[in-house]
Amino acid sequence: MHEKSLYLFAVLLLFILLTACSPEQQLQKQIDKAVSEPFTYTTYRSDGFSVKYPYWPEAGNNSGDTEVSVSRGYCSVAINQEKIPAGPWFDMVVESVEDNKDSSIISEDSEEHRLEYETLYQNLTLINDARVFSCNDHSYVVLVFCIEQVYDESQDIYDTVFDSVECEEDEEDEEMPTEAQIEAVEQTLSLEDLDYHTFHEDDFAMQHPDGWDEMDGDSDERVLGVSAGVCSVIVNKHNARPEDLAHWIDKTVDEKDDHDLLEYSEDDDVYRIDYTFSADEHDLIARSKMFYCNYMTYSAMVVCLEDVDVPGMDELADDVLSSARCKKEYTIPTPKVVEQKREEVEEEEPEELEEIEDDIVRTDAGEEYGIDEEIAVYFINNNAFFTKIMKDFPEANLEIEDDDNDRTLELKVTVDPDSGKITRLEDGAHSSPDVTLIIPLRDALNIFTNAENLNPLNLLSFAVNVKTEPAEIKDQVIRDVLQGKYK
Repeated sequence: MHEKSLYLFAVLLLFILLTACSPEQQLQKQIDKAVSEPFTYTTYRSDGFSVKYPYWPEAGNNSGDTEVSVSRGYCSVAINQEKIPAGPWFDMVVESVEDNKDSSIISEDSEEHRLEYETLYQNLTLINDARVFSCNDHSYVVLVFCIEQVYDESQDIYDTVFDSVECEEDEEDEEMPTEAQIEAVEQTLSLEDLDYHTFHEDDFAMQHPDGWDEMDGDSDERVLGVSAGVCSVIVNKHNARPEDLAHWIDKTVDEKDDHDLLEYSEDDDVYRIDYTFSADEHDLIARSKMFYCNYMTYSAMVVCLEDVDVPGMDELADDVLSSARCKKEYTIPTPKVVEQKREEVEEEEPEELEEIEDDIVRTDAGEEYGIDEEIAVYFINNNAFFTKIMKDFPEANLEIEDDDNDRTLELKVTVDPDSGKITRLEDGAHSSPDVTLIIPLRDALNIFTNAENLNPLNLLSFAVNVKTEPAEIKDQVIRDVLQGKYK
């Protein structure tokens, strides 16, 4: 067997052994619990190659030769990169499986470089799907395997991982259409009578043209992006209030010479902003609608080349933006809303709020930043989920960045390690904190005024723009949440 084959076999065997961390007698109990727990995905990127994989804890016995190796007991995902051609590497995968007496091939596709096979380990049968991808002079093996008992229930994992694979060619960025291409599009493309697909994320929903190509993009805010070349439909979400986001966009358009504002309107906290801008010697027009939903601000946009005359272009924007909606009403955190919440707390829990004012909060710096420290501490201390997390960080520094005014609010937070409740909030910083949280002011206003609503499902949304020092603490907390540590 080739040395590379032996190495690959060792790697594959290592992945298989990841399932051995669960005692056999606890397997079914662990399966039932693990499969029912929600999780999210993150993205692996390298040299133009990208693929989504579950945000699960790393395998404890990862050899280090593998770029990604994560496991949740019933399923595992691994990604490996080598600078060898995809064909020979696929042949090595096949050879390694054939040489393993405990493995049997289910299907083999040498053109697609895909191998499905079963592997026996103790009393378990693992269903493996291994695929080799070529991208920019590198090859990538992506392996997903689950135990047979949950194979049907885990199809979404296989599909999500492999359907997300993309390769951005290591060449010059794709240029905007030429005049000849635009003329050809005008003669052949119609945006009338389109079929629409409804995109959902929690309570947010919006229609977008069915069959359009997915757009590339690394933005953490992007939740949807599809394009037909001359027009694109995009949805971003931001940990901010819609008013703040709308004002920021308005300010940005005003400050850029190649941007022109066409419309700015607000009706019942729904903002509409239309503007033109230039890119690669072309003029584009962006029509946007933004509103509060799922404790976030969603911005739906239709962006088209302005100098293209395609039937149905105006109707496309109207149809898409009018369909953008939130299924239920979410209270936007504003100074007035915070004041109302404070009055309710003063009426219902006057003694607790008085204790916070007298004994816990030893700073009034938040007033200058628009933060009501007392009500923020009240909601944090009364959120059972949040206090469970806080127990792990009895001394924390908080840095709130106000980039608009080039200043930072620095506070030190002391937490009771038994209850997880804040016992002191004051100016300054701990000399050796357990963690330092760094939050933009816009996000801090949103998080603190919605602290009562923090839960495992929306934590990831609230945490998008939060940074920690050390950086790995944020990832570890998210892993712990997904594993159910703070239930």
